[in-house]
Amino acid sequence: MLDSLILYGPALLRGLSLTMFYFVLGAVGSMVLGLPVALGIGNPARLIRYPAITFVEFFRNTPILVQLFWIHFALPAITGISTTAEQTAGIAVVVVMTAYMAEVYRGGFNAVAKGQLEAASALGLRPAQKWRLVIIPQAIAIAMPAIANTLIALLKATAILSILSVPELMRVTSRISDYTADPIFFYSASAAIYVACGLLLSLCLSMVEKRFNRWRVI
Repeated sequence: MLDSLILYGPALLRGLSLTMFYFVLGAVGSMVLGLPVALGIGNPARLIRYPAITFVEFFRNTPILVQLFWIHFALPAITGISTTAEQTAGIAVVVVMTAYMAEVYRGGFNAVAKGQLEAASALGLRPAQKWRLVIIPQAIAIAMPAIANTLIALLKATAILSILSVPELMRVTSRISDYTADPIFFYSASAAIYVACGLLLSLCLSMVEKRFNRWRVI
C-alpha cells in the first residue's frame, strides 16, 4: 500500500491542487457576488428583488448535477457560446455557491438589531454609510458560522465536477482505482485527504470568526 501511495501520490496531489483551485474560485466568487444578490433580495424595487429571488431559489432547489449538464450542454445551444469542461466547472461553482451565500448574507442582514440602524440614523450617517460601516460588518460577523459551513460544503461539492471529467481529486482517484483495481485503498486515501483539508479549513475559519466577533453587538 505504501508503494502504491508513493507511486500514485503525485497524481493525487495534482488532483487536490485542482480541487483547491475550484474551491478558492467558488469561495471568493460567491462571497463577492453573493453580497449584491443578497442586497437585491431586500431591495424594495420589484424589478431588482424578483430576479434576485428567482436566481437564488432556482439554484438552491435544483441538483448541482443537473445544473452542470445544463450549463455545459444546454446553455451553449441557446447562446451559441461553448465552454470547456474546466470552464463549465468554474462557472458552476461560482454561480451555484453565490445563490447559497446570498441566503447566508440575507440571514445576517435580518439579524442585525434595529437599534443599530436607529443609532446610525441618529449619528447622521447616509444610507451608504449605514450599510458600509454598520450593517454589513455586523451581518458578516453574525453569519460567519453559516459562511464557514457553506465553504466546507463547497469543498466537498467539488467532487461532483468529476462527472465532467475534470481531473480534480475525485476524478483522479477514480482513474487510479480503475487502473489498479484497488478502489478501497485509493478512495480511502482520498477520503483522508478531504478530512484533512476540511479540518484545516475549519480551523482557519474558526480563527477568522473570532476576529469578526469584535463587530458583533450583544
